Amino acid sequence: MARSHWFTRLFERRQTTTWQLSELQHWSDMGIGPAPSAAGMFVSPETAASVPAVYACTSIISQDVAKTALKFRKRVALNTYEDDSSHDLFEILSALPNPETTAYQFKRQLMADLLHYERAFAEIVRVEGRVTALWRLDPTRMTIERDRQRRKVYRYRLPDGGLQSWTFDASQPPILDLAHPSPVQQCRELIGTALALQTYTAGFFARGGRPSGVLKAAGAVNVEQLQRLRASWEEIHGGAAKSHKLALLEGGLDYQTIASANDEMQLNETMRTIQTQIAAVFRVPTWRVGDMTGANYSNMEAAERSYVGDALDPYFTCWEEAVRRDLLTLRQYQQFSVTFDRASLIRSDAQSLHTALATGRQNGWYSANDIRRKLGENPIPGADGETYLINTALGPVRGAQDGQEQSL
Repeated sequence: MARSHWFTRLFERRQTTTWQLSELQHWSDMGIGPAPSAAGMFVSPETAASVPAVYACTSIISQDVAKTALKFRKRVALNTYEDDSSHDLFEILSALPNPETTAYQFKRQLMADLLHYERAFAEIVRVEGRVTALWRLDPTRMTIERDRQRRKVYRYRLPDGGLQSWTFDASQPPILDLAHPSPVQQCRELIGTALALQTYTAGFFARGGRPSGVLKAAGAVNVEQLQRLRASWEEIHGGAAKSHKLALLEGGLDYQTIASANDEMQLNETMRTIQTQIAAVFRVPTWRVGDMTGANYSNMEAAERSYVGDALDPYFTCWEEAVRRDLLTLRQYQQFSVTFDRASLIRSDAQSLHTALATGRQNGWYSANDIRRKLGENPIPGADGETYLINTALGPVRGAQDGQEQSL
């Protein structure tokens, strides 16, 4: 009997769980993919972008990086660089990465990918070793593996279902690869709380926009009367568009107001706190995401400088090092410099700007043409525009040096 019992248990039908796709809200219901946040919300780059503060921060950073000029310079002497407009990469980085995309669009798209997915990719097209174009690749379709020789292999899933692969070659990398920790990925719980609060607020106005309270009847009311009364009340007062209408009561009915739970939970303060925390995660000043509390001219200017140094500078460095690593050959690596023009993001008022330029002009580190270039004006023709002055009698630097030598 024991052997028979063991044999039947071996082949007995096990209880299985089946799912209907129409009943699933998320793949995690089947144990696939990430679990929801503690607030019960599924946080992804797509859902995170629906939070206004997250969308504002990612837009601000990606747009600021995109509009900042990426300078490609050649070293002409020790610690001396000048723009090399004759190089192929000069036009690709500053104007047209490919025939369909401007430099601003290209940098904005890759920067948005980097903020949302922690990685950003672009295919490097080369002709006889020369870089001719850069094409953005969707990071959600890219996987990175190692082959048996431990070489990095990029595998990209094409829209038609095909697969394209590139094997990393240090002399000519096939992919521009940007990597940086993403605030969206690292702060799922905070963004999940924001999504939950956003869902609650929308539901409150959709279902709770009517007068908040209860109807009390003097006598007994049957089920049919209750249903008819509820339908009539919701038809007149239900929804945000019908809120605060005058209510007429009859038949001994009495309306008793109930205080809104939003007052007790301080809904506005909670939303403002979450917005401030999200801005802090991205290191974006709160006034740039719409919160002007405590903002004034002096602290806004200081916050702008801090934003460039703390929020943007790490991304600038990430871009500069990746571009030099993936687009330059080993021989060119020490000959060229790739830098963002950080100074262009810090705008002073007109009086402070002209005072600083005048100080540089009077003390000999700015020429007239240096100042005109900073102001976006055309240079003065001839040698006069390139003359440097000193504060003593505002004479030419070389003439002053010659005079000192003669006096000695």
